[in-house]
Amino acid sequence: MNKNTCKIFNILILHILSFSQILFAASGRITGTVVDQQSLESLIGANILVVGTEQGAASDDEGHFIIENLTPGSYNIEIRYLGYATVKKNNVIINPNRATVVSVSMKRAVLEGEAIEVQAGYFEKAKEAVVSTRSMNFEEIRRSPGDLVDIQRAMQALPSVVSGSDQLNEIITRGGYPGENLFIMDNIEIPNPNHFAIQGAGGGPINLLNSYMVRNVDFYAGAFSARFGDRASSVMDISLRTGSDEGFRWEGSLGMAGIGALAEGPVSKAGSFMLSARKSYLDLIISSTGLTAVPRYQNMQGKLYYQLNDANSLALNLVAGQDKINIEGGDKAGYGRGAENVDTHNEQYIGGATLRTFWSKKLYSNTTLSAVQNAYFVDVYRLPGRKVYFDNHSSENEYTLKSDVVFQASRGLEMDFGAALKRVHSKFDVWSDADTVFVYAEDGAIPDSIIDIFRVVPEYEVYNTIRSNKASVYAQASWQLSGRIRATAGLRGDYFEYTKFHSWSPRWGFSWAATERTDLNFAFGRHFQSPYPIELISHPDNNRLQHKYADHFVFGIEHLFRDDVKLTVEVYQKTYRNVPVRLKATTPDPFDDDRGRYNNAGKGESRGIETFFQKKLTNRFSTIVSYAYSQAETNDPRWQIYYPSDFDYRHVFTFIGGYKYRAYEASWYQKMKQQLWYRILSWLPVMPADEFEVSLKWRYLGGRPYTEPVYHPELQRWIVQETARLNSLRYPPYHRLDIRLDRRFLFNSWSMVVFFDVVNIYNRDNIWNYQYNNDGSITKVYQYQTLPVGGVTLEF
Repeated sequence: MNKNTCKIFNILILHILSFSQILFAASGRITGTVVDQQSLESLIGANILVVGTEQGAASDDEGHFIIENLTPGSYNIEIRYLGYATVKKNNVIINPNRATVVSVSMKRAVLEGEAIEVQAGYFEKAKEAVVSTRSMNFEEIRRSPGDLVDIQRAMQALPSVVSGSDQLNEIITRGGYPGENLFIMDNIEIPNPNHFAIQGAGGGPINLLNSYMVRNVDFYAGAFSARFGDRASSVMDISLRTGSDEGFRWEGSLGMAGIGALAEGPVSKAGSFMLSARKSYLDLIISSTGLTAVPRYQNMQGKLYYQLNDANSLALNLVAGQDKINIEGGDKAGYGRGAENVDTHNEQYIGGATLRTFWSKKLYSNTTLSAVQNAYFVDVYRLPGRKVYFDNHSSENEYTLKSDVVFQASRGLEMDFGAALKRVHSKFDVWSDADTVFVYAEDGAIPDSIIDIFRVVPEYEVYNTIRSNKASVYAQASWQLSGRIRATAGLRGDYFEYTKFHSWSPRWGFSWAATERTDLNFAFGRHFQSPYPIELISHPDNNRLQHKYADHFVFGIEHLFRDDVKLTVEVYQKTYRNVPVRLKATTPDPFDDDRGRYNNAGKGESRGIETFFQKKLTNRFSTIVSYAYSQAETNDPRWQIYYPSDFDYRHVFTFIGGYKYRAYEASWYQKMKQQLWYRILSWLPVMPADEFEVSLKWRYLGGRPYTEPVYHPELQRWIVQETARLNSLRYPPYHRLDIRLDRRFLFNSWSMVVFFDVVNIYNRDNIWNYQYNNDGSITKVYQYQTLPVGGVTLEF
């Protein structure tokens, strides 16, 4: 954030605080619904308790509850119900004159005398998960230092996840490749939910989805259920909350993702809506990010929920986004994808409707109809004169109908099954100018010293359309064999008409509760993934490509030290086969021209051990300590030898620590809050607020491997030698420290959250890559330098 931005931001906060009447905040309330985790049946008479108070409530005959007259602040709550394991939720925020909605799903407890009762504490786990899963709610995402309220960046606190660079939020899991994570939002599959999205990948600089609409995120790092398919590494299942059904309310926000507003409220007596819009303002902080051009983007997101009758509900979702940027003279932030002069414009539209139907107390289904459209426009050119030598005008569209059915066959047996049909419609118009490799006189490599032509790479052009279908079916069973033992087994089938490829993917898992606080888990899964559209379309022969697959073996131990302290240790083995690679990568000739052909010669392996220790924020302190040691190798099809994979960092360590102080509980603060001088100075970061939290994150990654080319002055080119061993060198290790300060002000009928986030506070020069210039020089390209970011959210 540069000086002008800081000045504008500080003046805004000063005016809000100075002209606001700081009174004792009006009370707030908690509302929600309690349901059975398996059947989603409403639970009548569950007791909901606010820890540390005498306030609570019981759920009614529809599972609803309300707890009123709560002093604004943050609380822990417990939900108890006879025959079910106790559920605990931490850091539930109560705002003045507003209702905080809490969704509770409870798991059946073991019968008395059958076995021990397994404890979960404040840690939630997706019901179909056996290994390698984490759940995060919105507050955990919002508070994560250095992640800029980005749901994908927040996942990088996990030991299984890395990203290619600070500038991109790509999720790369356990030695895998970009584009191997499945994104699901309210049962809608999204190939890449980002502005400036990269074709054939899953990342970008800015997430398209509004994190303030998120209820929670379940992340699966491997060996996931048969319900999920067509991705080889991981799943991010994003659940959005529903809008307020009690009255109209809105909030405005200013942060790294732009300036925006969110409105929500009831729709008659049976529904609710949410609608948000955001627009970029990054032109104000160019100097801090290293950008050489201004990225402009805007998006809109909405959700409509309606209870049609007692058995049916309908959820409608819509997301629309546009972005564009023009870069000349190079780029240090990732928007240019390595090109020196580039003009890009992308559009993305996501829409879907999900009908949930309860057929009986033991059977329900989710049926979703969705459409996802992506349009890419890229021109790369030379100056002067703007001579275009590459352009890509493409669209990738998917239209999906799928249905998932859950049947509670008995108390200990759940059956899940489903099917999906996806219509794929993609158009590609890609052109690249002919490239002439000249021979220069070595005594003076200047433009007029050309003495010969070494090779001419002919013009490349593809204009093609894919109209095809994908189909899938799956079945998954979960057995509670005894109080201590749970087993899962599933099978998934996929078919892609365009490649004529079909596959069957077995999945199974086993969990043993060794004690009431210790679980031993083991799981296996084979996970297929179809080639990216941009790979299929680049040459007519690529329709013969097979689907790559990865076999996951995971063994883990989970131990709950306290209700808010948990340790997980996992070891894994991951094997890749049939990975599509460019045909020119299979030959030693560095100038080989394959005209866009791929084959399935790629294969690889990764293995590692991961530890994840977490203390939830239940009082004042919160902590995450994660460490992973791994080895990831890829086979070199030229010589059939293995080399370190592109994202083989070996060591990944993350520490996150936070301290939260509730000043509203102190009498000295309540007195100070009434003083005029406090209203004038309270905008300063050193001044207390009703609640304030300081947190930090330190992250270390071992050096990423790379291949060093050799400069040939006679060609004015950098070339990877025929006999070069790939990725034999490593960049310097990466590390950075991020510090965040959150301050929550509680007014009479509204609240305000102000944050200051400083990324890379000690200004570590983390190298992203080396830029090899035609004159033989080498330029270091850095990731984020010190980047201060401020933001504010007003909640009415």
